[in-house]
Amino acid sequence: MRKLSIVVALLAATLVGPAAVWAGSQNQGGDGATVTTLGPSEMIRQAGYTLTDAEAAYLDADQAVGQQYTTALLQLVALGGPNAGLPDSAVQPALVAVLQRLLALDPAATPEAPSSLQALRALAVEQRAATLRAASAWLTALQAGDPNWWQEGANDFGLANQSLQNWQQEFAARYPPPQGGRP
Repeated sequence: MRKLSIVVALLAATLVGPAAVWAGSQNQGGDGATVTTLGPSEMIRQAGYTLTDAEAAYLDADQAVGQQYTTALLQLVALGGPNAGLPDSAVQPALVAVLQRLLALDPAATPEAPSSLQALRALAVEQRAATLRAASAWLTALQAGDPNWWQEGANDFGLANQSLQNWQQEFAARYPPPQGGRP
């Protein structure tokens, strides 16, 4: 049961992207036409908030870095699945490759944030660093043949989820969700 809760937490963390705190993006219009997804800075501006160019550049660059983590985590869930035990030998090399790709990422890869967004940047770096610690534990356990490999990174992944929640609270405090109209 604990393994399932780890997978659920993993999915929750990956599906709730930073800008999705209050502004979900659309990929398809009602008529089936593709709609361009807006970056976080454009969504915030369209909600009526003012951003400096430095704030906009940081938020957009940070989203791109965060997307690398989200993609890798979704691939881990898709490959590793919620089943107990080691994945089958055909899947294991793909899991190892995703974990190695994840571990090659730099949690502080985004440009320095303007002073107004330093708290958001610190929380994003904290979340990514904890995610990498979890990934390292998963990789070590997976390579050692541990059937409970998902559980090995559970504590660090819990810390990553807490950092994400803190990031979301900070973001929502700075840019409160619109209440049926413009802020």
